[in-house]
Amino acid sequence: MADVWAWWQQALANPKNIGPVTTTPEWGYYKTRFKTGPWVPVAIWQKDGEWVALRDGKPVPADEVWTYCCGHPITVEAYEMALTGNGWADDDPTVASMIGHNVGDDLEAIRDQIASASIGAEAYMTIASDDQAAKAQSLRARMNELAGTADKAREKLKKPHLEAGKAIDKDWMPVIRDAKAIADALRREIEAYQTLKLLEQRRLEAERRREEEAARRAGEEVVAPPPPPPIEDKVKGTYGRAASVGVETVVAEVTDQDALYQYMRDRPELVACLTDLARRAVKSGRTDIPGIRTEERAKIS
Repeated sequence: MADVWAWWQQALANPKNIGPVTTTPEWGYYKTRFKTGPWVPVAIWQKDGEWVALRDGKPVPADEVWTYCCGHPITVEAYEMALTGNGWADDDPTVASMIGHNVGDDLEAIRDQIASASIGAEAYMTIASDDQAAKAQSLRARMNELAGTADKAREKLKKPHLEAGKAIDKDWMPVIRDAKAIADALRREIEAYQTLKLLEQRRLEAERRREEEAARRAGEEVVAPPPPPPIEDKVKGTYGRAASVGVETVVAEVTDQDALYQYMRDRPELVACLTDLARRAVKSGRTDIPGIRTEERAKIS
């Protein structure tokens, strides 16, 4: 007589090499879950020639649960432990304590679970085994789940205020943008005019220095012409506040990129910028970038 437990026992002995899997269930103990929900125990056997299955202690059609649980065989002990509400041996204890406690959109309940997770996460600050990595991932998944729950609650509470704000902005922002656009255009014209005055002042100052230098070289008495009048530091209209007029030095053009790089090469901002550009290039598939060292790292998504 064939051993009805053989398929399950072989799968349990080598869960990474399960097969062949058919649509016909196999006797054994397994676990399954809905999407990102908690794992629940499954038992499958035959009684009086009919397939019987229990999922989390409740009867279900065996062929309905089989394809979802067949890849996750478990021991009898693990089945009984989970069935009695004691979770799984590889469960993160913090996550296990949260199962069955639906926080909904209760801010304080969410805050309490996150606080518990913060303490539990200390156990995984250094991960040195697959078991630890699996437990850390369980806790991470629960925190992402709580973050999503909290974010949905926040969006729900904020939505009426956002809609009201959008309605107000729809009426007022075009007026504000139009007024600012006109003001900015006028500012640019005033700046252009003041820049012309500044350039003329600088020209007169340079001419005055040249005349003084020429007189000294000729041995003549230097009679300095009066300096040009300074540019007024205010533009005053008959309405509203006056505008202050300052002078700033701006970069109009980069004329030697290599020289500029040599001057700026040790600036942390430049190093950060180049590092970011190199990362983008590597991410896009480039492999011929000089001046960098790459290495392979695991990335969790």
